[in-house]
Amino acid sequence: MPITRSAFQRYRLIDEVISRYPRRYSKQQLFELCQDKCGIRSISSLEKDIQRMREDHDAPIEYDKRANGYFYSNPQFRLLNLMLSPDDMDALDYAREVLAATQGATVADELTNALEKVRQSLDIIREVKSDSVVAPSRRIVYVEEKILGGNRQYVPVLIRAVNRNRQVAFRYLKHDDAVAGLGLAARRKKPGRPIEPERPKLRLLHPLLLREVQDSWYVIGYDAASGGEKTFALDRMSELEILDDPCDVPPAVLTNVSEIFEHIYGITDSHGPVENIVLSFSPLFGRYIKAKPIHQTQEVLTDTPDACVVRLRLAPNRDLLMHLRSYGEHLTILEPASLVQEMRVSLQTMLDQYA
Repeated sequence: MPITRSAFQRYRLIDEVISRYPRRYSKQQLFELCQDKCGIRSISSLEKDIQRMREDHDAPIEYDKRANGYFYSNPQFRLLNLMLSPDDMDALDYAREVLAATQGATVADELTNALEKVRQSLDIIREVKSDSVVAPSRRIVYVEEKILGGNRQYVPVLIRAVNRNRQVAFRYLKHDDAVAGLGLAARRKKPGRPIEPERPKLRLLHPLLLREVQDSWYVIGYDAASGGEKTFALDRMSELEILDDPCDVPPAVLTNVSEIFEHIYGITDSHGPVENIVLSFSPLFGRYIKAKPIHQTQEVLTDTPDACVVRLRLAPNRDLLMHLRSYGEHLTILEPASLVQEMRVSLQTMLDQYA
């Protein structure tokens, strides 16, 4: 049954109040809250709302006679759909259908997983803002502040280009181009005129897929000028537009791009083959990497009181080396020998800087 906006407001309020475990709210208290915030006119209307929440949304609402109050028999239950407005839910349902039809069930499931993260965040916000005996000035939740990559508004545009099989044009400034461009501009600078940086280069791309790594977005596609696939960071793009020209990607490139990230850590490419990467962790860090695997190919070989040994199936690249270096003395690379040598050179170079 479609939910009206007034009912949406009442259900969300009732859900918020009833979920304040272990506190119980009587029917009169619920009515007074809904009357004040939602304009409900009678207790019978409240009773009908509670019944509809039970029947239409499977809300496990129970009544505690001793405490004279309502509660959820499942303390983890939340009306996720009612965290969003009816218009929002219609849009999300449509988005699921489109994703399932165009990208498959797996991508549609990713949207569901994203919504679950939103629900968990809302639950945290609700608890933080709820009635508390803790002093208002005392902070009880500390989280790492995330700096999100720029130009995230380009994500739906690029998805549209991929779905429509259209090329895209944009200007792109690499990190090294920014430094080189400024130096060139400085050499060309005339007396009395300010330095003007070089304009980013115009790029044409046959986009194939998008990837998010550490809160930054990247687009991977076929670059006809070089004859191979290339990766571009959205935060260094500008003036993005979809062209009328259709994509024309060689089958070999399409296959390579489709498989590339199955055996790549991070975003940087690798010119080497996929190898067995065997890592030995200290017992403490072994527990960490078992709880949060480095990559989906991770497999635990041995787990003893002395060490936890895992195997990855990856093509070694710069991102992987940087990540492994972060484990410090808690990690020993056992295989392959080439990666052992890369780590040795990297650590020695770092040590030389402090010699």
